Amino acid sequence: MKKFEYKVQVIATSLVVSTKQFEKAAQEFEMQLNELGVDGWELVQRMDGFFFFKREVL
Repeated sequence: MKKFEYKVQVIATSLVVSTKQFEKAAQEFEMQLNELGVDGWELVQRMDGFFFFKREVL
């Protein structure tokens, strides 16, 4: 039977004023998601700025 570990991450998703700031925020957000993915975390849900991840426990 598979077992999972869960993680809740708060990632800032505040409104950004300029296009340049928006692009920078998107790149930082993408980098955080990629780091979690490398560690085996899979995004399963997002709600009100909270991101819920799971990964299989061996």
